[in-house]
Order: sequence, then C-alpha cells, then structure tokens
Amino acid sequence: MTIPEKFGRYIIKSELGRGGMATVYHAYDPSFDREVAIKVLPREMLHDPQFRSRFERELKIVAALTHPAIVPVYDVGDEDGQPYFVMRYMSGGSLTGEIAKGNFSLEDTARIITRIAQGLVYAHKKGVVHRDLKPDNILFDDSGDPFISDFGVAKLTESTSSLTGSGVIGTPAYMSPEQAQGLNVDGRSDVYGLGVIVYQMLSGQQPYKSDTPMGVVVKHITDPVPEILKILPSLPEGVDNVIKTSMAKDREQRYPTPTDLARHLNISAFGHDGGAGATTGSVKRSEAPTISGPSPRGRMGWIVIGGLIVLALAGGFFFRNQIIGLVQAPTSTPTPTATKQAVTPTILPTETLIPTATAIPFAAFCQPDTLQVPTPGVKQTNIDCVQKIPYTTVSIPLDATFESLSPEMTCQVVSTESDKVLVSCTGKQLFSYDLKVCSPPPTLAASQAGQCPAGASFDEANACCVKPPAQDAGCTVFQIDLKSCK
Repeated sequence: MTIPEKFGRYIIKSELGRGGMATVYHAYDPSFDREVAIKVLPREMLHDPQFRSRFERELKIVAALTHPAIVPVYDVGDEDGQPYFVMRYMSGGSLTGEIAKGNFSLEDTARIITRIAQGLVYAHKKGVVHRDLKPDNILFDDSGDPFISDFGVAKLTESTSSLTGSGVIGTPAYMSPEQAQGLNVDGRSDVYGLGVIVYQMLSGQQPYKSDTPMGVVVKHITDPVPEILKILPSLPEGVDNVIKTSMAKDREQRYPTPTDLARHLNISAFGHDGGAGATTGSVKRSEAPTISGPSPRGRMGWIVIGGLIVLALAGGFFFRNQIIGLVQAPTSTPTPTATKQAVTPTILPTETLIPTATAIPFAAFCQPDTLQVPTPGVKQTNIDCVQKIPYTTVSIPLDATFESLSPEMTCQVVSTESDKVLVSCTGKQLFSYDLKVCSPPPTLAASQAGQCPAGASFDEANACCVKPPAQDAGCTVFQIDLKSCK
C-alpha cells in the first residue's frame, strides 16, 4: 500500500506498523521540529462505523491519560475524512525487540515493571483497563525509559457502552482467563498480563505454547502456571511466587494492583520495595543505575534494643517463600551461617511483610519533572495622560503578582474584576520600563505524605512527583511604554 507523503502539516517518513484497526507512521512535525508517530484509521475502515467509533474512543482515552509512563498525545486531526492522532515518537523500539536480544536480568526487569505498573495504576484510577498489555505495547524513548502504548482495546470500567461487547478482544498469549472467557474485566486482568511479561522478560519465552491461538487461550484458562525456576533455577524462589500470584487463574488470588506486583518483584531483585519508585532515570537494561542496597524507605536499618545494636540484613536473604526480618546481632561478629541460624519461626512471610497501606514506594517523577507554572497573560488596555503625566494600564490575571523592575516606574492596582486585575503604571515621558508579572505555582499535596522524596511534591492528578519550580518560573516581563504628554 502506498505511504502518504503528508497528514495535515506532518511529513510522513515511514510506516512503523499496521494493526487490525489502524496504521502507525513515523513522521516529522515542522512546526515544532520534532519526530512524531501518527496513528491513522485506514480508508478501508472508514465505511465501518464500529471501527471509527473504536478509533475515536481510543483517541479520547489516551488524550485523557497524562502520566510519565504513558505515551503522550500531542495532537488530533482529520485529513480528508481520515481521523488521526499524533503521539510522541519512541525511538528506543519496543520491549519485544529488547527481549529478542536476550533475557533480562532480574534487576532490570524489576525496574521496567515498576515504571509500567505505576502507569497502569494511574490508568486504573481513571477507570481505564488496558486489556492488551504485551511487549509490543511497551515502548522505549531514547533515554531507555519505558512507556505504555496502544489503548485500542482498553475498557472503561464505568462505561455502559456496548461498543466492545462481551466478545474476546486482546492478544491470546497475554490474555487473562476471565478476558479469554468474555467475562467482565478489571485492573487485575492487567496484573495478569504484567505477570506474563515478567515471565517472558526473564526466560525469553512465553509461558504457554500451542499450535493455534485458541490453543494458547485454552491453556491460559486451564493449565497451571509454569515454574520459571525449572528454566532458571538460579532465580530467587520469590520470583516464582510473584509470577504465580500475578497469573493466578482466580483473579481474587492475584495481586490487587500492578504496584503490589512491582513491590514484591523489587523485594526479590533488591531485597526491599523502595526501588519501586526509583525510576526517574533510564531503566532499560544495564543503562539503569545499579541499586546496591535498600533505600532509606525500604531497608530495615539499625535499631537499638536494650543497649545492643541490631543489624538488619541490608537487602534481606531469601528463603524459599520467606524474607529474613530483623535479626538481633550476637556479641561477636556474625558470619553468614550464624545469621541464618538466628532466624526464628516468627519471621513474616513475603506476602505479609509489606502492607499495601503503609509501605508505599516513591512515585515516579513527572515529565517534565519540575513543577510547571503557566506564564500569565498580560495585555495593555490604555495609554493616557492625566495632568501631563503619562499612564499606561495593563490587565493581568486575578491571582498574578507584579513588580516594577525600575525604581523610576511606579505601578498600582486601579480595579479588580472577576477574572483580571487592572494595573496602572507611570514614570518619565517617552521611556520604556519593564513590569515583571508572575503566576503563582499550583498547589500540590505535601511531600510529607510519603509519596515523593524530600524536596518534591506529589501531583495527585497525574500520580507522580515534581520538583519545585525554577526561579522565575511562571513569570513574564512586559514592556511598558509611556507616551509624551505636552
């Protein structure tokens, strides 16, 4: 099929992929001098109102999801009756391509899954279940950060629309049993898909194989979850438990949220769950920073009991399905053997070690990670002379502040309206002065809530952390010109 030269202002460079209901192109946006991806509903689908409705539905879903781990939408349009939307171009390829290069380490798997889990939890809070989570739909940017893409079969959990019906929609190799049977789904179906991806990242293969797609679907419904330790016996047994819990046939037995899965995977990888939020840098394979021990939030730390120092084993040792808890240090220097002997039957099992209500990892940082403050609009409304004294009046937003940058120009509020303030400034005739106008930064939840590292605030709307704004962020300098008054 011929590739179009342009869509709107976008110059098409190549075709990236073609699916059941859309074609994706790599394109160039001359207005912003950037590479983009454009998803287009093919012309042969235009006659089918159901395909068009699904496409437009996906557009609305992804445009409403703004999270650091979800591919952002830049623009939407319609070119000669063909609807399309424009997304950020992910130059790092897909997780499928990365898996083809070789198995992932447990640590890199945990980092990538943690970031994806945070994006899924955000979507679930917005009432959106992805339903087609697979390596093809996890894309990397040029920094190695993973993003969730393709909400084409996503389901709005509170929607009464029958558009998608109760039929089986999704990819057989990653489909939860309830989805495969055409039952109602919730966020735990995405937990199942995430568990399949963990298995594939670590082993290099999908958990179920069959000669036909329907055969794979049946195995997801009926066959027990394969033991990854039979393929990779060097892995901690906790990893096998993470996969089996996330892929439980009964969704009531799965982790309730993707971040619960990520927490337990981090425990197996690093010995603590604090790494579940440390995803502000690259997380693609060895490009990610090495985590050498527990974060201040995740490690056990030192505790003084009766004047004795109790050493918490940093990172923890794994015993089949248990994590060593706090162990009292003996009077002499402990050896690894002595430490293991000190374990008592009161050790908490992995499943109860981290209550989901209290052991919350740091959220990911927003993109951009600095608090964005909108620049206020300043408009000149009047230039006048009063008793041969020049005055210029400007309007600024109601909540904005202003400051004269010259001692020779004075300004004051002359009136306040419902949405703006009028400020009048005066100084020497035929002189130009600068007026600094700033918007206040938006109010975010306090970082003390434990969602973000010290110095950062939590953005509840986007479920991510932001650093304080840069100096003079949200400020603009407006030139005040004073006329001659003779």
